[in-house]
Amino acid sequence: MAKYLLSDRGRRALDTLYAAITQINAPSRGVHSSFALDPTAEQRLEDLQREQVAFLQRINVIGVRDMIGQVIGLGTEDMIASRTAEADLPRKPKYIGQMDDREYRLWDTEFDTKLPWQIIDAWSKFPDFAQRYSRHVAISVALSRIAVGWHGITAAASTNPVANPNGEDVNIGWLQKLRLEKADHVMGRATVTNGDVTTATGAAEPIYIGNNADMAAGDYKNIDALAYDLISGMPSWARSSTEHVVLVSQDLVDEKYFPMINRPLADTIDGGRAISDVVTRDIVMSSKQIGGRPAAIVPKFPEGTMVVTPLAQPNGSGSSNLSIYYQEGSRRRYIRDEPENKASLVDYNSVNEGYVIEDTDFMVMAENITFGDRP
Repeated sequence: MAKYLLSDRGRRALDTLYAAITQINAPSRGVHSSFALDPTAEQRLEDLQREQVAFLQRINVIGVRDMIGQVIGLGTEDMIASRTAEADLPRKPKYIGQMDDREYRLWDTEFDTKLPWQIIDAWSKFPDFAQRYSRHVAISVALSRIAVGWHGITAAASTNPVANPNGEDVNIGWLQKLRLEKADHVMGRATVTNGDVTTATGAAEPIYIGNNADMAAGDYKNIDALAYDLISGMPSWARSSTEHVVLVSQDLVDEKYFPMINRPLADTIDGGRAISDVVTRDIVMSSKQIGGRPAAIVPKFPEGTMVVTPLAQPNGSGSSNLSIYYQEGSRRRYIRDEPENKASLVDYNSVNEGYVIEDTDFMVMAENITFGDRP
């Protein structure tokens, strides 16, 4: 097969992209050497991801200084009112979050992409080539982060995308954090005790939903009953939160909960047209409730799973219990042509980041859910 050569128009489009990135980040050595993103560019990248993938607007994405540190605890302390007699001075201010000596840990994560020269030529006709490219990279990075948040189990030294297509070995995600940190808030999986530590990391213990199900046997007649039971397992101060959302996988719900939504056509990176389900990038809220709480389908959520936890509102109001922490100043990037890499533009990106549940009291989960009576 003849080697593909980039057209003059494609080369001009690439030069425009390089110039735009240089202007934003002002790397002293240019984009073809590794450079760190300055704080403004770093925040712009986070904002672009949140604009393109709506679920990131419902969680906390927070820059922190250290690779290992104490969880910030963004849940609001609901009793700060007090009075202090003169004999009891000084006054004792309270932190408005929840700090309970839980640690976070960040891991170096690579988000490397490539764009074949054929695609660059196809897209070079668009005057907004640089912005278009940035949007698609932002979408890919955002969806990857969300997938790891739901599916991540370990942080391997070298990941295997074939064996772990959802990033199971990229980082320790929110669901695994709950299994490790709050075993009694997880249904559908056996617990394992090692020394004084008990985790919900054992074998699957399926939960069945069926007309003849017996709740005493751990089974339910419908998903509403399961949601109510999950919420009742929270401490009283947690289950009374008005910000809880019931996150469910698509396989657990039908048109009763989620009326048919339009599935628009969307531009693809190859310049063609492809069917894009709204659920792929957006959080889809139901007009009905599950277990007396708003219900939602979110991107990349695992099948047979239900989670109840507070999420922020799309406008940023309210409090979310789910966070991604990234280390400020840790983003590294360099871009270059790699003719040896099947004639592609290669864009190397990395950042130190990790997944955090701000307060495990405010999160419960059921997994390995299936329909039918227990065998």
